[in-house]
This record gives sequence, C-alpha cells and structure tokens, in this order.
Amino acid sequence: MAIPIPERIKRYQTWLKREPADRPLIGLIWEPDIPPHPDLITLSVDDQEVIPERIDPAAVLPLIEKWHRRDAQLTCDTIHCFCPAFGMPWMEAMAGCRVTSHPGSLWAEPALSSYQNRDPIQFDPENPWLRKLIEFTRILVENSNGRYPVALPQMRGPLDVLAALRSPEQMCIDILQQPREVKLILNEITDLWIAVNRTILDQIPLFFNGTLSRMKAWMPGKTITPQNDVSSLISAAAYRELAMACDTKIISSFPYHCYHLHATEYTHIATLLNLGPLTALQVTLEHTLGGPSLDIMMPLLRDILERKPLLLCALDIESADHCIRELPAAGLAVTIGLQGGDFDRVFDEWLSSRCS
Repeated sequence: MAIPIPERIKRYQTWLKREPADRPLIGLIWEPDIPPHPDLITLSVDDQEVIPERIDPAAVLPLIEKWHRRDAQLTCDTIHCFCPAFGMPWMEAMAGCRVTSHPGSLWAEPALSSYQNRDPIQFDPENPWLRKLIEFTRILVENSNGRYPVALPQMRGPLDVLAALRSPEQMCIDILQQPREVKLILNEITDLWIAVNRTILDQIPLFFNGTLSRMKAWMPGKTITPQNDVSSLISAAAYRELAMACDTKIISSFPYHCYHLHATEYTHIATLLNLGPLTALQVTLEHTLGGPSLDIMMPLLRDILERKPLLLCALDIESADHCIRELPAAGLAVTIGLQGGDFDRVFDEWLSSRCS
C-alpha cells in the first residue's frame, strides 16, 4: 500500500536536516525513461542521425502512464518522478555534438577537432534541441496534471560534455597539454549548463512545495543534479584545478542540489564535501561491477554523513541491507537501482518489509 505523499515529504525533511530517525529513508531508483524508445524518433531510411524535428514526445505518454501505475503499487519512502530523458544527450547536443542512433542507445559524436578558431559555446534560446526539450517537458507537465512530479532529465556536467566533444581519451590528453584551453571551454559549458537548467526548471511546477531530482531526492525548492561522471578518469588535483570552479558556480546558481557520482569517482568525495552550499550527495555503489569495494566505500560514506545528507544507491538487496545495518540512519537514504520499467515483485516485498 502506497505511503501518502505528505508522510514521505516528512521523511525527506528529516533526511535533509540529518535529524535522528528510526531508520533510513528507503526506496528505489528506477529510471525506465533512460533507454531510448523506438516510437519516440522517426529516422529516415539508412539515416542514423537524430534531429529534434523527428522527436515526438507524445509517443511516450502511454509508457509514462504504465510506469505511473506501477509506481502506485510500491510501498516506499521515495517519490518517483518522470523526466524528458529517453536516452537523449541534451547537453551534448546543445553544445554542438551530432546525435546518432545505435541499437539500444543514442550517441553524441565528437564535434570539436581543435580549440583554435572555434565558435564559442553559448546559450541560444532558439536552439532546436532546447526548444524540443522545453516541448517535451511541457507535455509531461500537462500529462501529469499534478499526479506525479516532473524532473530535470539527465544533464551531463561540463567535463562530461567536453569528453563528448573531444572524446574521453582526447580530453585527458588536453588536460595535460592544453589546460588553459580546457579551462576556457569548461567555463563556457558551465554557463550553458546553468542557463539550460534554469530554462527547464521554469517549465516545471512545484510538487508539494518542492521539486524532485532525477535521482528521487525531494527538496523544498528548485533542485538540480550536478554530475561529472567522466571525472573518474582524472586525478583529484586535476579536478580541483579545472572543474571545481565549474561545480562551485553551478551549485551557487541554484537553491538545492543532489550531486550524482559513481563509486569510481570516490577520490573526489573529499573535495565535493568542501563545496559549502552543496545540499546533498548521491552515490551509486559499484562493487558488484568491478568498482571500489565496500571496505573502501564505507568509511567515505560515513564521512559524507557527518557533513551532508547521503542518498545511496545499491544495485542489489544484499548490499542495500548491509548499508542499512552498518551506517547511521540520520541523513541516510538507501535505494536500490533498477533498470527499465518492469522489475521483479521481490522488490515490492523488500520495500514493504523495510518501510513498515
């Protein structure tokens, strides 16, 4: 039986304040709207390029309704939101990347051959990709009519966008060989990121006087999800030198934030904790995928909880239960990350037993 939204909001408020709690906030992070869907895009024969004019957001509304009904069956603390995502590399496209369709994914192709004689990356309110994202967001908001919250889609961070423009390997070489040019373009991408997120947030109404991040963190105001997944490829020193100022500017531009990072980015946790205005951290564990072990991660997770709310994503029930047992409940949210819109009823049973 679903927990009433006002009761869940109270749990979120306790979590945000890191107040004593009988248990962590518990739920699922399932993102069925991350994979691309074939009905969303119309491609010409033998043409893999995706252009905004061929995207039909209304085509996914039956899926949204199906997933909303599935969410209503869950007994959990988290609130599920829907995003205009479906695998679209929105930020990369607005920065100039060509988007192509491949089986099971949409790909942003490198588009910057040199830092010399390039056009600056700037916010353009008439950019076709931005206009399509606004249209997509408005369609979801209209369809929701207050029944479910709409959130910002996955917005890859400045380092991620640069890695798309240049390729991850070339970006790492650039950091060593052309740090001045890297810093300049990262500043431009940061300003673009801020302007795009502000524009889309203006389309999203408040949900119980707050908004949801795409990783299911409700906060009492406009909320963003900063990230730089590709930072796992660079050192902590390189991050502090080149990207920390970008994240600081992003975080200072919005009232609430839940910074998304993978366990493979653990070397940057200490630096992120020093971004004073940052509201919360969201960490996805990856020890079952070859990432850092729980022995490495648990002390770092305790460090986070001493200073910030933590939204932790485990990839299986055993890992989630281990974290519930071993970590303090104050300021802790434990979720299980799932792929797709259909998942086994075992998760319904797990949620019901933990959220009672």
